[in-house]
Amino acid sequence: MSSDLVALVRRRPDVHAVVDGLVALGESLEVRGGDPDPTLLYDPEGRLLASIEAPVLVSVPGEVGRLLGADHAARVTPPVWWVDVRAVADVPDGVRVARRFADALVHWQGGDIWPKPGPDAIARVVDGRSKGDDAAAGPAAASAAGPGVPGGAHGGAQGGVPGPGYSG
Repeated sequence: MSSDLVALVRRRPDVHAVVDGLVALGESLEVRGGDPDPTLLYDPEGRLLASIEAPVLVSVPGEVGRLLGADHAARVTPPVWWVDVRAVADVPDGVRVARRFADALVHWQGGDIWPKPGPDAIARVVDGRSKGDDAAAGPAAASAAGPGVPGGAHGGAQGGVPGPGYSG
């Protein structure tokens, strides 16, 4: 099971710098991988907590609205950098670490996070099936997005929101 977040930021993010900041603030994380592969965050026991995909520049007007809905699109304007953050939902602290990373990224880079925090906000993907917004086109759309596209075949967990570049 995974839970997906999307951070939309104004400047090209340095994923490792933000993770290093979390570690400096006391978060116990082991970092593996990274550009161009996903950055993987592990707890001290070696359990995967979250994966962070490589940032993708979204410069097409209307693309954020098409993928995440008009309400979210009103909060950011292209060009923005799209960063998929996937938490392992059934591991203690996975969702918390993913949210903390996304919050820190947006704090330092400017932008917004989808979905917004709330009681059901992060539980968008359960057992590979998308829940919630109609903008989340589900596993078939995400799989069709293709290699290298956030939410696609290389995008990690199935389901969630197809990333920028998906045309279905």
